[in-house]
Amino acid sequence: MNIYENLRLLAKSIRGQNLFSAAKELSSIRLFKNKFNLSRLQEIYLSYLYTYEMINKDIVVDNISKLVTTCEIYEDAYLLWKRQNKKEKKLNKKGEPEKSSKDMHLVCGNKIIFPTEVK
Repeated sequence: MNIYENLRLLAKSIRGQNLFSAAKELSSIRLFKNKFNLSRLQEIYLSYLYTYEMINKDIVVDNISKLVTTCEIYEDAYLLWKRQNKKEKKLNKKGEPEKSSKDMHLVCGNKIIFPTEVK
């Protein structure tokens, strides 16, 4: 096992993710002794922490399968797929990006009418 695999496993672990979340929310918790001039390994570890945080959020929010985290190849393939899909936004006839159902905003008026029948 090389050092990068160990960094990935550490960043993927529940303990690593919990410490990362706590360090982001509380300034009194630090991941490293040094605040500045991070080593290359520290930078790589932080990038893995951000990556796994994003994957875990996608699993919860976007209902991505947990199988993504079973193998490094699946994780890398998912991240590549996500990056490519961000670049390929669909355009409508006017050349503007299409709005998906996630882009819709609720606007509250004076009166909200709820349906009386459940289908």
